[in-house]
Amino acid sequence: MGLEARRLSSSLSQSSQLWTGLLVLGIFLNVLVVFTSNLGLDTHVHMARAAEEDRTGEAMLPWGHTRPIDSMSSDPAYAPITEEGWFEIMPSTETEAHALGLVIMLILCGVTYLVFWKFFGHQAAISTTALVSIHPTFIFATGRTFPEGAMAILGLMMVLAILFQRIEPNWKGVVFSSLFSTVTMAGILQVKGIPIHFSIAYGLLIAGWHMLDNIERMRILTRSPKYVAMVSSIGIGTGILLYGGLFGTGTIGTIGEFPERYAFALIIATFDAIGIFALFGMVLWPFLRSTIQRLGSIEDHSIATITGLITGLATVITIYIAALWTYEAALWNAEWPTVMWTMGNNGRYISMLMLPAILLIHLVGLDNPSADTQSNPQSKKKALILGIILILPLSILTAVHGQTMWTDDAGEAMIDLGLKEGDDFLFISEATLGMHWLYTFRIEVDPNGENDIIGHWRDTDSGWVEDLSRSEPLPNRGDLKNVRFIVLSPGINTIPDGWNVLDEGNAPWMNGGGTWRVLSQA
Repeated sequence: MGLEARRLSSSLSQSSQLWTGLLVLGIFLNVLVVFTSNLGLDTHVHMARAAEEDRTGEAMLPWGHTRPIDSMSSDPAYAPITEEGWFEIMPSTETEAHALGLVIMLILCGVTYLVFWKFFGHQAAISTTALVSIHPTFIFATGRTFPEGAMAILGLMMVLAILFQRIEPNWKGVVFSSLFSTVTMAGILQVKGIPIHFSIAYGLLIAGWHMLDNIERMRILTRSPKYVAMVSSIGIGTGILLYGGLFGTGTIGTIGEFPERYAFALIIATFDAIGIFALFGMVLWPFLRSTIQRLGSIEDHSIATITGLITGLATVITIYIAALWTYEAALWNAEWPTVMWTMGNNGRYISMLMLPAILLIHLVGLDNPSADTQSNPQSKKKALILGIILILPLSILTAVHGQTMWTDDAGEAMIDLGLKEGDDFLFISEATLGMHWLYTFRIEVDPNGENDIIGHWRDTDSGWVEDLSRSEPLPNRGDLKNVRFIVLSPGINTIPDGWNVLDEGNAPWMNGGGTWRVLSQA
């Protein structure tokens, strides 16, 4: 073995040891966060829906929809049934939910290693798996049992479906690629609660795209990553914006309903999702420029298709995040633009594209020994190390701190004070995410819904004191006549006549601090 070969072998060995050490650290942080973090707000909502489906056969939210008709009040009577969603795999206990989050993360790491090892070898596999394990979004998702890990697996499967046609460039490849794409998209839609039959259209689109590549005159488009990226991003983006602006309802309808707010939100969402969560959080920025330059000169159908998939989905995710912020701000009458800070972690949705992006970087450099990749950074080594150093404090903080809550203590207090079967309680808080916080009580007071306890929510300015004494509830508001306890969020000091403070405690500083109180009638 020559001197240069020995140096290369030694360098790769040392690099593998460093990546292995980083992977071990990442796995440790993901295990740690299971013990330090409460479940996420959305997870509590999903668990409530899952428990109700197990109990009644209908997947509805027992204390009312998280997007009530009256933006200042809950209404248990308004609880639309949901057919698909993340709730379908949610267990009934907190311990099982945490275990599910960790298992999904370990599966993600295992699948990542196997796929990258098969295509690019051990060095690419260990480096990519290590980056996945320390990615703050996935640690965040593990602790809160959010679906980002599952979505990342499905995102990788979408790329594998495309690559099968690269391995089998014939009709067999086209058929399998389209079928696999359909199944994978069905999984993504299932997790997001969207009817899965839309996946058929995606599978047909993939089949048609592959067949289009058989027409020689069309290959200037189907094999050009830069053209596909522009057509995909601009075409999809323009289509969604026009539809939302002219015909959209619900979340996407805010594009036309609040155009100025939405335009501002879109700018911030692009910076949040693409800039912070993708380029910075996934440590993609060292390879961005060189990869884009190489994509400009490549003619390859698979690479072009994956590039279009990434840019198209990134466009959809960014547009959706901006619409979600705008919609939630209008729904809860939240302060603008501070609501975007409150919901800034929605940028984590872009994490489903982490593995497709890293795979694309390696695929571009597959036949170019001088190409910079995460497994062989060469001239980008210092930048890659810097990127890892910059995100590690966030990863460690996410694992050590986790999700904090105070509602679990308040729920336990109500049980100790005598909340029993058939009783109701009232939760008072500001409107933003108020209904989500309401469902964090359920796991403490009535996790399976067997005790028929109903939680109500009112905004601080809803006139809730008057609601307590109404003989008939206002439209789209739940009846409070069976309320035995009131929980006041920190910062709320209104105590109705005839009610006394029976228990109180301090909220964690990450939740704003302050004193929460549990009231009951004298």
